[in-house]
Amino acid sequence: MKNRTILLGASIAAGLLFAIIGSNSVINAAEHNETSTAQGQGNMTMGEDAERPSWVVKLNKKFMDYKDGVFKVRVGAGGHIAPVTAFFPSHAEIKVGETVAFYNPTHVSEPHTVTFIMDSSTYADFAAPFVIEGNATFTPAVPNSNAEAIVMPGEGGKNVIVAINNRSLSPLVIDSNGNATYLQPNANYTMTGTEKHVNSGWLWPKGLAPPGFPPIDSFDVKFSEAGTYNYICVVHPWMTGDVVVK
Repeated sequence: MKNRTILLGASIAAGLLFAIIGSNSVINAAEHNETSTAQGQGNMTMGEDAERPSWVVKLNKKFMDYKDGVFKVRVGAGGHIAPVTAFFPSHAEIKVGETVAFYNPTHVSEPHTVTFIMDSSTYADFAAPFVIEGNATFTPAVPNSNAEAIVMPGEGGKNVIVAINNRSLSPLVIDSNGNATYLQPNANYTMTGTEKHVNSGWLWPKGLAPPGFPPIDSFDVKFSEAGTYNYICVVHPWMTGDVVVK
């Protein structure tokens, strides 16, 4: 029963989190000209037709930008009608020593990650339960906001809080020995092929990160060893891609 309670709390936290993200998306969409073209989207039909998911997917499937040893990948697409949860292109073929540059061109504040998981035990959910030591209390950082932490009874009489997982939210590398190192936002990382886990952190469209979230909008990975490198978005796990290095 306790495990079910914790999982239920995580589900509630996830729902609340996406409600926050959704409200920020609506606000940001209102603040931006809805007839403008997206960053890097190229020329599109003006108005709502340019936001139709079918049109956005069709246009982005044609996207290819690979020159001077840099292969660009769009992490998501779309806008206020429906953000598109896919990588464009989802398959990249490059040479050893070249770079894949990931960026989020979505119109609204929809987050994604680029996460390479070589060891399945290092998968990081974006919300997780944590045991609270002592009689801690939690006060909203924003005064008078309609916010309250999820606190539940746990084992041994201790309480459990559900919180955003920093190992999902922030740029992170876990090496072959299991050591975790956080990277700077908008990192440039060189992949050696020995890592267990490499994460971009939550990528937001440039200038659209909600208040309090790291303003990450890009992640560049240089590949120093040949091989096939698979990645996903941990926020939308059906988003998958791969990099083949020859």
